[in-house]
Amino acid sequence: MAAHFVICKYCGQKFNRDIEPFVEVGTRRYAHKDCADKVDASMTQDEKDYYKLEEYIKKLFNINTISAKIKKQIHDFRQEYGYTYSGMLKTLYWWYEIKDNSIELSQEGIGIIPFIYSQAEKYFYALYMAKIFNDGLDEYKPKVEEVEIASPRVYTKNQIKLFNMEDDN
Repeated sequence: MAAHFVICKYCGQKFNRDIEPFVEVGTRRYAHKDCADKVDASMTQDEKDYYKLEEYIKKLFNINTISAKIKKQIHDFRQEYGYTYSGMLKTLYWWYEIKDNSIELSQEGIGIIPFIYSQAEKYFYALYMAKIFNDGLDEYKPKVEEVEIASPRVYTKNQIKLFNMEDDN
C-alpha cells in the first residue's frame, strides 16, 4: 500500500495522512488536525463566517476560487447594507436550497442578496422563535377532553304494534 504524504498547510511539515489525523482544508489541501484546531481557535467568529460563506459559494457555483466580482459584492453588501457574512450565507442557502431557485439566472454572482435578505431573515427568525418556544416543552402533550355520548335510541311517532302470541284476535 502506497503512503500518502502531504504537506500541512499551516506548519509546512510533510506527513503521512494514512497514519496521522488530518483535516482537508481545501481542494487537495491537508493539515494536521492539531494545526487546524489551533488556527480555528485563533479565528474570530467573523472570519469563520466569511470562510463558511466562501466555501458555500464555491460549492454552489462549482468553482475552486472566488471571483473578484463575488468578493466585491460581498464587500459592498457588508459596507453598504451592513449585512453579516452568516446572514448572506443563510440568504443564499434559503434562496437556492429551500426555495429551490436556479443558479443559472445569477450570472455567476450573488447580486440577489439585497432583494431577498429581509425575506430570508423573516424565515430564519420564525425558525428561531419556533425553536425557542419548543425548547420549553418536554414533549408534545395533546389536550384531552372526555365526552360521554348516550347510547342511540330510536324514536318513532307512531310505533307499530307487533304481533303478540297472547292476543286471540
